[in-house]
Amino acid sequence: MKNAVDEKHLISPFLIVPLMYVSMVGVGVLNFQRELAEHAGYNAYISVVLVGISIHLILWMIYKILRSNQEGLDVTAINNTCFGKMAGNIINFTIVLYFCFGAFIEFNAYIEVIQLWVFPSMKILPISTILVLLIYYTVSGGFRSVTGLSFLGLIITLIFILPQNLLVLPYTHPLNLMPLFNHSLTDILLSSKSMIYQFMGFEALLFFYPFIKSPEKSQKWAHLAVFFVTLMYLVIIIITFMYYSEGQLRKIFWPTLNMLKIIESPVFMRVEYLAISMWLIKILANISLSLWVACRGMKSVFQIKPRVSLLAFLVGILIVEYFVKDRSIFRWSSEFYSDVGLYFIYGYIPIMFVVTQVRKIWNKG
Repeated sequence: MKNAVDEKHLISPFLIVPLMYVSMVGVGVLNFQRELAEHAGYNAYISVVLVGISIHLILWMIYKILRSNQEGLDVTAINNTCFGKMAGNIINFTIVLYFCFGAFIEFNAYIEVIQLWVFPSMKILPISTILVLLIYYTVSGGFRSVTGLSFLGLIITLIFILPQNLLVLPYTHPLNLMPLFNHSLTDILLSSKSMIYQFMGFEALLFFYPFIKSPEKSQKWAHLAVFFVTLMYLVIIIITFMYYSEGQLRKIFWPTLNMLKIIESPVFMRVEYLAISMWLIKILANISLSLWVACRGMKSVFQIKPRVSLLAFLVGILIVEYFVKDRSIFRWSSEFYSDVGLYFIYGYIPIMFVVTQVRKIWNKG
């Protein structure tokens, strides 16, 4: 397949693993257990498995969509081909806003964690400004820079974050998981809807696909990343359910961080502080990837230089973060983003799959 991107900007197929990982794992991993348990109780782990399987199917569709052309194009060009330039660019701009909005949601969520756990009396602006500068530095360095930070985020998770969760195992109570099946299918599906929010972000593949060297070889790595993330969420939620009773879980807003408080270390008195600090790199990678996608889309739709659109996005995020103080607005924004993501993943992508496959068959005929 011919690639539309210069060779020096390409990455190896296996590097899609850290990119997919950081896109699917965000601040939500710190409190997703509580939301899932509200609907399906301790049967919510079933939702994690169901959503993981569905993401594999959607990922397969994405590869089919992107392989429907032989020029190594991203989704913006495919939209223009399928729906015409005007309608296609409207769709493309909507997708740009979706990724920009996702970056803001993640940014705000991490700021909230810092405020609640680390610096409760510190003002927002200094922290937000530092994060914005780090994000600008990463994204302005190009796609390979974002990939490098994503790889570092994955390594830190494997070395520090996951082992910290496993250290809680001696304090768990496996009988908490019983009975195994005591919720209806409706409860499981409602829980699955909440779980979809945690996986949102992998759709970035629709944009960075042309930046993969021999992209057809990356599919197995992409599915491996989805499997790993699903397994990670499954392990974390099962450990959480075995650690807390359902009554306790309803009253705790950040279950993952609260579990880490029990771990004793001769160096760090508060291990959860270390986890939040180490998590910064992965969160920066997540936000940087979303904003890189948004800037890439703005360049395709309006021919705006990426650094210009990046500055506009970051200034906008900083302004909203500083002036909007009502946390209920951010809660509503997060729910709205979750609903939009549900339609994007399970609506837009399957529709595009059908359209591109029909066009492919039509052109062959």
